[in-house]
Amino acid sequence: LSGGRGLGTFKNGFKGGVHMLTEAGQAKDYAQSMLGEFLVTKQAPNGILCNRVFLEMYLSLLMDRDTQGPLLVGSPVGGTSIEDVAHDHPELIFTESIDIMEGITEEQCVRMATNLKLEGDSHAKAVVLMKNLYEMFVKSDCTQVEVNPLVQTMDGDVVVCDAKVNFDDNAEFR
Repeated sequence: LSGGRGLGTFKNGFKGGVHMLTEAGQAKDYAQSMLGEFLVTKQAPNGILCNRVFLEMYLSLLMDRDTQGPLLVGSPVGGTSIEDVAHDHPELIFTESIDIMEGITEEQCVRMATNLKLEGDSHAKAVVLMKNLYEMFVKSDCTQVEVNPLVQTMDGDVVVCDAKVNFDDNAEFR
């Protein structure tokens, strides 16, 4: 994956390496315009060959000022600015407030995996991933773990492709 994919242009003239689709039938047309083509971005001025197209999602854990505890945030639309998604399609942003004393629950992870539109093995793998991310979040004194994109592969795996992690500076003594 290349940073800036959403703003990139394929050498065949097709604009953008990240697209929000509203109908399943659109995926084939978009994929045909991307596969086998070179995507030119600021980070890859000579272009990167596109040999796979993924369903990209967004997932993050962060400290929420309102609840003074962790918040799980997810969207079935990833790979682009989550702020733009929140502005243009707020119905596609899902949150789960986590009780810091109880920790993340199975039910919260299942709901989020469902909201990400995952099914079957991918759904179960996403639940495990969320539990593991939360464990890392707490044990490493994180203030934010932002996964963008989170992707579902053709064989049903759920993979973190890129992440931003911030730590609590006040916990440095540990």
